[in-house]
Parts: sequence; C-alpha cells; structure tokens
Amino acid sequence: MDLNASQKNFKISVGEMEWCPLVQTLLLASCFCVISCQRYNIIKSASGPVRGIAVQNRGEVVYQYRKIPFAKPPVGRRRLRKPVPFGKWTNVLDGTSFGPSCYQKAESISPSLPNTEMSEDCLHLNIYTPINASPNNTKSVMIWIHGGGYSKGQSFYYDAFNLVTKGDVIVVTVNYRLGFLGFFSTMDDASRGNYGLWDQRLAMQWVKANIEDFGGNPNSITIFGGSAGAFSVGLHALLPQNQGLFHRLIAESGTSTSPLVLNMEPRVHARGYGIDLNCLNEKDVNFDTEMLLECIRGKSSQEIIQTQNSYDTFKYANHVLTLPNAPVVDGELIIHHPSAIIANTSSNESSFFRSLDVIIGTTDSEGSLINNDFMTYLEKHYNFNYSRSIPTTVLCNSYARMIAKDFFNNNTDVSEAICKKYSSTDEIEQSRNIVDMYSDFSMIAPALRSLDCHSAPGLTMGRNTYQYLFTRQYSYQGYLQPNWVKGAWHAAELPYLFGPSMIWSVWNPISFSDEMLSEKMIRYWTNFAKNGSPNGPDVPYWPRYDSMGKLYQYLNFNIAPAYNLNSERIRFWNQYLPSLNRTTANVLFG
Repeated sequence: MDLNASQKNFKISVGEMEWCPLVQTLLLASCFCVISCQRYNIIKSASGPVRGIAVQNRGEVVYQYRKIPFAKPPVGRRRLRKPVPFGKWTNVLDGTSFGPSCYQKAESISPSLPNTEMSEDCLHLNIYTPINASPNNTKSVMIWIHGGGYSKGQSFYYDAFNLVTKGDVIVVTVNYRLGFLGFFSTMDDASRGNYGLWDQRLAMQWVKANIEDFGGNPNSITIFGGSAGAFSVGLHALLPQNQGLFHRLIAESGTSTSPLVLNMEPRVHARGYGIDLNCLNEKDVNFDTEMLLECIRGKSSQEIIQTQNSYDTFKYANHVLTLPNAPVVDGELIIHHPSAIIANTSSNESSFFRSLDVIIGTTDSEGSLINNDFMTYLEKHYNFNYSRSIPTTVLCNSYARMIAKDFFNNNTDVSEAICKKYSSTDEIEQSRNIVDMYSDFSMIAPALRSLDCHSAPGLTMGRNTYQYLFTRQYSYQGYLQPNWVKGAWHAAELPYLFGPSMIWSVWNPISFSDEMLSEKMIRYWTNFAKNGSPNGPDVPYWPRYDSMGKLYQYLNFNIAPAYNLNSERIRFWNQYLPSLNRTTANVLFG
C-alpha cells in the first residue's frame, strides 16, 4: 500500500491524529501502524464536514461516522408531517457518538446500548466504512433498515463492523420515526401517515447525494432490512419514484405482501388514540381530524408514548393479524395495496420491483412471533400454558376464524380449512403446527408470492432472484422459547451478519461452525451488494430462484441448495384458500 496515498485519502490533520509512541519517537511507521493508531477522520461531505471515529476489533479497523442528521427535528409544527431535509452545515459535525433512539416503549431500550436516551430529535444515520474507502476507491453501499414492528428499535443496535471488514462494503444504518409518531394516520390531509417511510426515503436520498465523499459508490446501493425493516424495503421497491436511489434489495423475514405490512384500520386507531389523549370523547365518531392533530401537537412526547403503550397493550392485545402503527395506503406514497401492485405486472410499480436484483428469505420458525401479548391474552381466555403446549381450540376458534374474518371476508370455509390443515391430536405436534401455520401465513407464503412475481417467465427484465431459508437453532436468553419450539426463530440470522458488539453476537462464538456460517453469510450478502449475485469463489454455489424450480439456499452448518419450500402448505395458502371463494377473497390472498 502507498502510505502517502493512504494518508491523503483520509484528509486528516496532524492535530486530529493520535500517534503510536514508536511513531512519535522515530517519525516512521508501517502503513498498518499509522492507520490503526489514527483515532479520528474528517470527511468533507456535500452536506458539510463530519468527524468520524476509528473502531478496532481483532486487528481490523472501521471508521464510524455517527449521528449524522438527514432531517430537521420533527417536533412542534413538524410533528406528524413529512420530514424536512436537514440542509448543510459549515462547522465540523461531531460524528463520534451515537444519537438517541426514536420514541418507543422504555423497556425496548436495552441498558447495554451505547446511548439509552430517547428523543423526537432522532432522525440520524450512521456510516461504517473500510479504512481504505475514498472517492478514488469506492465501495458498494448497503443501507440497513431495522425492524421492531414499526414501533421499536434503533439504527446503532446493529454493528456493521463484520460486514464492512469481511465484505469490503460501506454500511449505513438509519433511524426513523416509530409507532404513533411515525405512522399515525387519519387517512386524509390532516395526517396521511407513513412518516417513518418518508424518513427512510429521505435518508436514502441523503446517502445518494453524499456517500461518494465517504468512499461509497452511489451507483451500487443495496437496501436491506429485517422484519418490519424488510416490510419497509419491500414497500420502497414498489415506488417508481425511488428509481436510482438503490439498485438491489434484501428482505429478511418480511415482504411487502405480508398481511402484517399495513395498518388495515387507521381511522379506528386514530380515534382510539384521540380518546386516550383527551383530544376526543367517546361520542366523537365523525371527528374533526384537523382539530385532533392540533390537540396532539400540543401533547408532550411522554404523553403520546404513554397513550401508545396503554392503547396498544390493553385495547389491541386481542388482535394479532395487523399492527396499530404501520404504513397505510395513503394515495401519495403508497397508491394501492402492495399485493395488488405486484399482481398487476403491467404497472410501473411492479416493473420497478422487477428491475431490481432481490434476495428474499425467511427462517423456518417465523411463527415464534406468536409469543406476544396476544398469546398472553389467549392463555387466560382458553386456560392453557404456552410453555407446555397450545391446544387445538386456539387454532380453530381463534387464529383460523380471525384469518378468515380479516382476509377472506369471514368465509367459514376458509376457517374450517385452516383448522383441518393444521390440527393434530398430539399436543406437541399441535403446538408446532400452530407455529408453522403462523409462519406460512405471515411470512413464508407471502415471500413465495413476491419471489414468483419477481421471477415470472418473460417478465424478469434480466434481474436476479434468490431465496434462502435460515434454519440454525440456538438459544439466546433474550428470546426464550418453550422446549417444544423447533427451528430458527424470527430474526435468528441477524447475529450472523452483525457484530461483534450486537447484544446476542455469535462473535463470542457459540462454536467454530457458527463462526464459519457467519463468514459465509457475510460473503453472500456483500457479494450480492457488489454484483447482484451472492456467488463467489469463497462460498457454496447459490442457484437463482425461478417460479418453476423454486430453488433456494438452505443456510445452516451444511449450506446447500434445496427446492420447493413447504410446497404443499404454500399451495394451500397461495392457491387453495383463494380458490374456495374468489368473489370474497381479500386482495392479499386473491
């Protein structure tokens, strides 16, 4: 490596350096010593200068540029409105500490986080770069959208160190408004909603305009996300106005066609929140939405989050199939239901989706999500203990009926079919069948619908389609499951991509095999970000998905191709149930 060129790329003054004692004494050093001992780095971005900090682990160094504002604080009159670009700055921005999380339940903030504060002034992003990234040596860029049901999480929870050092890419992690403050909608001009999605989009625009100064290639950008983050990237992939902002996507445990992706009753929830905030009374059925918004803007952040917690827990716990704070079909950002968009292959939205390279994948036990407030409600209602088993009555009298009601216009043939398909006389098998049912319904069948659309013969536009199934089961004290649960729980693959400081990191290795699985997955993800294909000389071959062979990659210690995932169960959801009565089937499954 050319030492002078290396120093030039960092654009850093002597006053910003902390030199090794040996360098101070001899005024000479190897390139590695100079780079590894450089504590700070200043980038002169298009928006303004940013000071980053060097972080070292296992002999590798990554520059982190933290708490970069991409929007003005969404407070006061800007609350519950689309974000406003932050603009430019002239003084050096201190990017050496992480900013606060966006408002959420206090118990969602782990005490081990580097910043445990919450604030409405939270619209920041963090950039992780290799030490040799520069405008003359650009790297592909990956923008991470975190999950958490649209209501919790933070960008800096996900440490991109391993992706950057092992994959030689730049990673950007993004905060966006959550819960009530991010997705409250009256379905009219007073509050159209989708503010969290608008935040994500503005962050992507900021990256597109500035990332070259950090050594990123603005023409090679991949958006990726998990759970609600995967819902989000799936939605962005249906917006033709995003053309050029990104070129590839990876959706992990979630797609735009999932039944959990949208809030199906925003006006109902808007009224409920208004009543709890004393902005409406129980008699206000046809309420003045502008007056409601004025009242809400006069409430404190603490009052709003308290109302969200109270309303969601006590009034929403007996509903499980949609979320009270989620995107909506607002007529501006999201024009039609995502499933209808994908099904209409002649639409501009569907064409944009198919113009992107995609990886869409799931774990084999996504249904672990049922262990939530709703399960607590069911335990009391049906008098059972989830840690031991789940009875058939829960499947047939609750889940099956709710799915038929919410997505098949209360078609009793549908509820009876679901009950019959997943019933068992063995209590452990029954419990696992219910988890499988929820996995298929919420994540896996929707993923196959998206994959089939993207890879449809004659419509692929030359882009690549890939599917994976992550199956490595392991224990983690923060995500306890009963002994009868089998398979990799929802989001179980994330520690294999992010580390080393993620809270449940495999980089305090569970085993050498886990570390090797992590290495290969990082290679797959970053190869894809660079080339549109996960394949390379250092990983097992991953075949492309198509709607005929339905090949996918089985991700565990024994990585190998497989085909036709859960074929009989997927045909049940994607073909048989809609065929029972196509005149009443909801667009989601029709």
